[in-house]
Amino acid sequence: MALFSKGVPRIIPLAVAVSFFALVPPEILSMGPNLCLWRFLLHVPACPACGSLHALAAFFHGRFADALRFNLNVMITGPLLLGLLAFDLTGLLKRRPS
Repeated sequence: MALFSKGVPRIIPLAVAVSFFALVPPEILSMGPNLCLWRFLLHVPACPACGSLHALAAFFHGRFADALRFNLNVMITGPLLLGLLAFDLTGLLKRRPS
């Protein structure tokens, strides 16, 4: 099983992230502050990752058109998160003794 920082199995942060995005709608994220470091440090109107959290929340709520409007990167990051989670889950199930 792939390990994350300090020996934590990668499946744990992946499951937390996917659960967060599946439970929190993008409208709730819009109420919070803008946390983009690039916008604050470089004073640019938007960075390539701006809107990714909203996009992932919309993606995991099945609102794919909204997700694409927030950020096109969701076409890669959403399925990648699901794929990594599925890969780690199958690895965990294969290692489990019967």
